[in-house]
Amino acid sequence: MTALHDIEVFYDGDCPVCRWEVRFYSRMDQDHRVRWTDIETLRDEALPAQKTRADLLGRFHVRDIAAPKDDHGTDTEWHIGVEAFARIWQVLPGFRHVAFLFEVHGIRQLTLIAYRLFLKWQSWHRRRRSR
Repeated sequence: MTALHDIEVFYDGDCPVCRWEVRFYSRMDQDHRVRWTDIETLRDEALPAQKTRADLLGRFHVRDIAAPKDDHGTDTEWHIGVEAFARIWQVLPGFRHVAFLFEVHGIRQLTLIAYRLFLKWQSWHRRRRSR
């Protein structure tokens, strides 16, 4: 990991939509501000403290790399779900100037609904892959 990374993104490498998004965002990340971590290839001992594989696969997780740790050594700056997408947008050129849109009430509600629908699809897709 280089000192340039601002955030670490935990993504489902078996999810075709997730892989597409990571490729898309990676091309924009010329300054290497994002560390991309495929949950499916992550060894159990490399999982973040207080997080299980099921936690990370259940909802989208981003953590601030330089964030302080609490008294138990646990990362204190996690962004989960829609907040995780907003955090990615905050560090990527081309998106950082519009990241505030995640805070606009009507837009935020729409993104929450869309994200919930995506989670249902992804859960169905993961069950189908595991058969």
